[in-house]
Amino acid sequence: MLKKIRVSTTAREEAHDVTAEVQRVVAESGVREGFVILYVPHDAAAVSIHRALEEPEAPKLDAFLEALNPDREAPQHTKAAFVAPTEVGVVEGGRMVLGDDQRIYFYEFGGPAERFLYVYVGR
Repeated sequence: MLKKIRVSTTAREEAHDVTAEVQRVVAESGVREGFVILYVPHDAAAVSIHRALEEPEAPKLDAFLEALNPDREAPQHTKAAFVAPTEVGVVEGGRMVLGDDQRIYFYEFGGPAERFLYVYVGR
């Protein structure tokens, strides 16, 4: 099953927790055991699975990506490439398997924009 999640961003750079939306798509698929592929088809956006971000941590991520950024002309593209456009996960018991403190984040680096996160659930 393939679904698109629309993400409307309001700032040049921001992170959206899309965990609930992804879990809803997985549940709707009816797949009890399988896999899920997350894909962002935008050159200035990305997806990542990691521990939950607290508000004070957001500047640390921004500083890290700025320090790694070799392309001052198009930093949004470099930042998106470092975070990556895809993630793959496992479905067990009708849910995407995540650690207790893990979340799925959609990252915008060239907003504001209307974006999509594709979610493919298979067996």
